[in-house]
This record gives sequence, structure tokens and C-alpha cells, in this order.
Amino acid sequence: MGRQKGSGSMGPTRSTRLPRSLDEWFGSRLALRPEASPSELLVSLIHGGLRLREGYMAIHRRQLEHYASKGLNDELSTYFVCLLDTFGPEYVDHLKRWIAADGIIVPPNLGDMQRDRT
Repeated sequence: MGRQKGSGSMGPTRSTRLPRSLDEWFGSRLALRPEASPSELLVSLIHGGLRLREGYMAIHRRQLEHYASKGLNDELSTYFVCLLDTFGPEYVDHLKRWIAADGIIVPPNLGDMQRDRT
């Protein structure tokens, strides 16, 4: 006799059904890119998942401002590298210009370090 479902070390089985509105949203994204497979589109959306959060750019800016104002250059560099990996160099350059326009100083070598990764 087999074991009871959900009795393993991972605990009870949970439903993974998403809300209908999310299914409809994903379906509309699939319709915009008929050449892409659903899994390819899903990976793309997950990779850029932070972009789905309202106000994501302001969140990044506040974090970068905090690190720059406190002189936390290692943390600032790591954050820039993560943003570069996730969003690309144009996004990082845009954030750096936005911060600089308000007088927040980002050490120039941080820009060089993140450029080396592209």
C-alpha cells in the first residue's frame, strides 16, 4: 500500500493554482509573443520579476542612496552588479544618472567594476 499523500518529509501538499486574473495576464503576454514558448516567456518574466513590483525603480534608487550616503561601497558595488545582471547596463546607467542629478556621489570606480562584468 502506498503512503498517504502529503505524509512525506515536505509536509502536506499545497495547491499551486494561481488566481484567474494572473492566468489571464499571462495569456495576454503569450498572445503578444506567439513565437515564444510558454516556458520561455515564463523564465523571462521570472528573470525580470522585480519589474512587476510597483515602484521598483524608486526602491532601487532608495537602496543605492542609502549605501552611497553611508559610504558602504562594497554593498553599493554588489547591488550595482546584481542590477546589472538582472536589468542590464542601460538600466544601471539610468539609475546612476538619476542619483547623480540629485547630488548623490557614487565613487567612479564602482561604475568601472560593474562595466567589467558586461
